[in-house]
Amino acid sequence: MATQGKAVHFGPCCFCAEKIEQTDIDPCRVTVSTTTDKWQVWYCHSACFKERLGTLAGAEGFFEPAHF
Repeated sequence: MATQGKAVHFGPCCFCAEKIEQTDIDPCRVTVSTTTDKWQVWYCHSACFKERLGTLAGAEGFFEPAHF
């Protein structure tokens, strides 16, 4: 992926530390923001993200991603 003539590198997945190849859904971006409006972004594989989602008893599938 290039932006204004510069290459964009996503770095390793924040979960498995492996390289992320760009696809239709990868890399996923995980953004965390605090109550004091501080934020940080990490990139990951969609499969790594899905693998780490929890299961809510009585509401299985509640945390399933909508788009991948």
